[in-house]
Amino acid sequence: MVRYIFVILIMVMCGAGVFAQTSTNESTNETAVEDALTFIRNGEIQRGVVALEALALQGVPEALFHMGEINKLGIGKDQPSIPVATMYYRLASRLGHERASLLLANILFFDGDGSDATFAEAMTAWQSLALAGNAEAIYMLGMVYWNGEAGTKRDPVRGYGLVWLAAEKGYSGAEQNELSMKGMLNSSARKTGVDYAQNLNERGFSAEPLAMDLVLDSVPSAAGTISTPIPEEDKPLVKPEDWTTVWRLEVGFAMDQDKVTLLQKVINGRQSKVVGGLFSEVIDSANRPGLYRLVFGPVKSMHDAVNRCVDLKRAGYDCFARPPEESDDDEDDYEDE
Repeated sequence: MVRYIFVILIMVMCGAGVFAQTSTNESTNETAVEDALTFIRNGEIQRGVVALEALALQGVPEALFHMGEINKLGIGKDQPSIPVATMYYRLASRLGHERASLLLANILFFDGDGSDATFAEAMTAWQSLALAGNAEAIYMLGMVYWNGEAGTKRDPVRGYGLVWLAAEKGYSGAEQNELSMKGMLNSSARKTGVDYAQNLNERGFSAEPLAMDLVLDSVPSAAGTISTPIPEEDKPLVKPEDWTTVWRLEVGFAMDQDKVTLLQKVINGRQSKVVGGLFSEVIDSANRPGLYRLVFGPVKSMHDAVNRCVDLKRAGYDCFARPPEESDDDEDDYEDE
């Protein structure tokens, strides 16, 4: 343990000084990393970990990455350590390791402390990867912008464009969400989002939402008057002022606000195939004063709501499909069995 802490202190104190030095023999380093991993796979865990630590101290990005994996899983350690894993991923990321950058962003976003600084670091990592063409980072950013998470303003046109691009790159799950989002935006908004995504490297990212006027129910004309309303079937989804008037999903149980907010973040990120395109909100629990509930919607029909709840329950989340109160079925709770 003392040696382990000493290694960590050396790494933190040396900072960029040691790790900025790249090996003059990448092939030798790759072989050495693979040899260390072979030791671990063959059950010689401590021998492999020690070898990786030595390579990590030399600033070998792949070794730093695998030290992150080892600490995240707790291999050869008393227990897993996400903070130590995060440190290794961060060091590997600074040396250009793409997978480490992606895992760093994911950990910061989903398992971080929820602070503005942590979200900002995750967004910066995703944005750099997205500009380099990483499909997963593009998709994650698309969902963040669409939902208005991590301190961003809700930005559906930019979000749609990024998810469309991820689908074009073949990222799993993006195609389904792109189709869902597509039905909630008018043709002008979709076209603008695609154009943005096709020119992502030139357009970059902005804190201000992209073309928000195109997601309104009607679009102002150049003269300042209101143009012909968008056809009903082409209108974007609108967040309800009163959730009891629409079909919606209630996920989890009444909990304190911090726990529900964390659940909202996790489900929006990890179950985006199911809830992508829906609004989400933490609301007061109707019959549990001081506690809160998580809702997603609006959902178009009972069938759609039940299907989504089935998928969420399979993923381990309690979900209830709720009808609008004015429905004839407003006394029923539609749940999967």
